[in-house]
Amino acid sequence: MNQETVVIKYGGHAMSDVVLAAAFAADLANLVTRGMRFVIVHGGGPQITALLERLNIESRFVDGLRVTDAAAMQAVEMALCGEVNKAVVSAFLLRRVCAVGISGRDGGFLKADIKNPALGLVGEVRSVDVALLECLFNGGFVPVVAPVASGPDGGPLNINADTAAGAIAGALHAAYFVLISDVPGVLNADKKLMPELDAAAVGCLKEAGIISGGMIPKVEACLNALAAGCQRALILDGRAPSSLRRYLLDGEALGTAVTE
Repeated sequence: MNQETVVIKYGGHAMSDVVLAAAFAADLANLVTRGMRFVIVHGGGPQITALLERLNIESRFVDGLRVTDAAAMQAVEMALCGEVNKAVVSAFLLRRVCAVGISGRDGGFLKADIKNPALGLVGEVRSVDVALLECLFNGGFVPVVAPVASGPDGGPLNINADTAAGAIAGALHAAYFVLISDVPGVLNADKKLMPELDAAAVGCLKEAGIISGGMIPKVEACLNALAAGCQRALILDGRAPSSLRRYLLDGEALGTAVTE
């Protein structure tokens, strides 16, 4: 759609650490003034886990995805759409980023099907209607998205934030899809950063168990975004100072670039 559209999966320490979060918001405010359009898709795993613990509901994961029954889904929606979404929006507003919080259920934005019955109410994105995003872009707003989608019956489905962000990046044909992570990027068997990965290498690393757990949905989200029309995909260390600005404005070779 627009060469300057950037979709960011925002999570980890970059979001939860007060200093890093303030720095990210300040960099985002600077980047917005340069004419770039941003969509921020946030995670909230720690907040969901904390709420589930208070409710005496066990957290279980399969291949980096949270097993979500009906009770857990209520907690997921409360944490993501309520607590986390509004906290992120408030932090951005303090830095003069004109942010608006939405979930994938608003305006029929994200629709999904059950990914795997064994995972419960975990969804796989079926369609992305970008009309709501375009309305917000045209009004000068930065959409901040909680990754909850509408299922076939209209009820909520839990969507992995990396997966949701990748689907949105593909639907927008974004210039950049950036996953803000708590690691330098994808590491090889010797724990060295891999600056670039293609689909074939991803397959080999998954088979060898080097790419595992929460990194699986990240690399898959990158590949899916690229296949749908996104131009560049990157897994970036959100703990490094101003890593997003350095990548987008200065062209620094940071993180792991994922290619088709």
